[in-house]
Amino acid sequence: MSLRKKLSSINFTPLIIFFFALLFNQFFGNRGIFSIDSFSHFDTGYRVLNGDLPFRDYWVVSGPLIDFLQAFLFLIFDVNWQTYLLNASILNGGFAVLTYKLFLDFKLEKKFSFFYTICLAALAYPVSGTPFVDLHSTYFSIISIYLLIFAIKTEKLIYWFFLPIFLSFAFMSKQVPATYICFSIALLIIYNFILNSKINNFKIFLTLTISTSIVFILLIIFLSFNEINIQNFINQYISYPKEIGQNRYLKLNYDFKNVIMDFKFIHLVFILLLIINIIKLFKYKKYYKKINFKLFLISFLLLASLVQHQILTKNQIFIFFLIPLFSAFVHIELFDMGNTYKKYLTYFLVSICLFTTLKYHLRFNLERKFHELNNVNFFNSIKATTLDKKFKGLNWITPEKNEKKEIAEEIKSLKEILNILKEDKQKKMLITNYSFFSVLLDETVNSPTRWYPGDDSAFPKKESKFYNIYRNFLLKKIQDKKIANIYIISDVSEKNLLDYLPPECLNKKIIHEHLFKFEIDRKCSDLYGKQ
Repeated sequence: MSLRKKLSSINFTPLIIFFFALLFNQFFGNRGIFSIDSFSHFDTGYRVLNGDLPFRDYWVVSGPLIDFLQAFLFLIFDVNWQTYLLNASILNGGFAVLTYKLFLDFKLEKKFSFFYTICLAALAYPVSGTPFVDLHSTYFSIISIYLLIFAIKTEKLIYWFFLPIFLSFAFMSKQVPATYICFSIALLIIYNFILNSKINNFKIFLTLTISTSIVFILLIIFLSFNEINIQNFINQYISYPKEIGQNRYLKLNYDFKNVIMDFKFIHLVFILLLIINIIKLFKYKKYYKKINFKLFLISFLLLASLVQHQILTKNQIFIFFLIPLFSAFVHIELFDMGNTYKKYLTYFLVSICLFTTLKYHLRFNLERKFHELNNVNFFNSIKATTLDKKFKGLNWITPEKNEKKEIAEEIKSLKEILNILKEDKQKKMLITNYSFFSVLLDETVNSPTRWYPGDDSAFPKKESKFYNIYRNFLLKKIQDKKIANIYIISDVSEKNLLDYLPPECLNKKIIHEHLFKFEIDRKCSDLYGKQ
């Protein structure tokens, strides 16, 4: 066979989709920053690479897997901003390719499969661009749903085996929406078991049990090998987040706007999917056993899970990628409908998908609404290489500093702070949402947690029953790391330190307009005494 014939026989479409999704996210990840979110895994990825670990060396309530993935990418490539974006970009590409495979497996025409997949890739991870815990958890969870559908459709045990593994990836990215979707998957598995043969059920159950056991055993081995106290893991990743969730549920408010209007186009497409499946339940005998009906059921559970998650977390909406996903599912259902209905519904689906993709691309990708940048003038942005060459490609502009003069002053202040920290050769701790100083200093700055949002979503406040656990964790880090000085940049409150350490053990100095230094008195019994 000639080279030309060999090349013509290869399907390059998945490769095109992967690189489109990767490069699209890479491009928009360079478009401005929102410091608390944009840098959330930059320093921690570097710290993991250099031996600092979540749960042991810094308090985390979400995202440990993302830190390890980031450390791996830094190891393979280089420690810089573009490598950092790859963490999100690669997942966007993999998610898009698997979505395309799913569409093809359900006999959707290639041209439509490609169209819907490109729309999905444009609205998935690029809304953030940078690694973000909710998005990693969401896309790993949906990949788990894909594996479930492939498993039911093909009856191949390999898909059942990998299902718990990818669910664990989702959970170790963030507990929710992974937990909601895990329960949804469990419901569909039970539904499938009821309709399935006992022999197949036993094989599936055994495979799931083996895979789940492997996940748990590997987790215990990992924690033990790295001297991570299991109780620390439980406190930080299970018990305390449960308290956060309970507090949020008490304040949860469902209304017409946040349940319906905020997701109106998603609901519109899903209603079409619902109507078609109701019609088919009456039209076809035992349609409830068909794979298409199971796809509909898991789609409903996915929609309920993600809407619930968005209402609970009150983050910017990031689930508009469901519009092309559900549009494709509706299109798949048109296969056996009359030509007239099929023609007009196809026009409608393609039109609504194209319209909403352009609409939300403008709002979230171009205007960067997810990172609160929708009111800035991006022409005012400054190349971030003026701060450090590791930020090559990043255009620096923030919601608070969005005029050229303000941005230049911010970068100038950060460079001055960097030089001050370089001059301090003692062991130090830095508290800030500018989580990149470990990378720029080429040494860990021992931040006790990933971020400082000003609420209880990252670590316990005084009113929490976990307050003393976090306080003792912080004190132990200061003692074990032999911290001499603690620095706070003015973007966060001093309460993040003074609520946990006795003020009489700290000597505060203002050493820069935006930097405060707290020298630790090692003779202070309240700090170094018995805890």
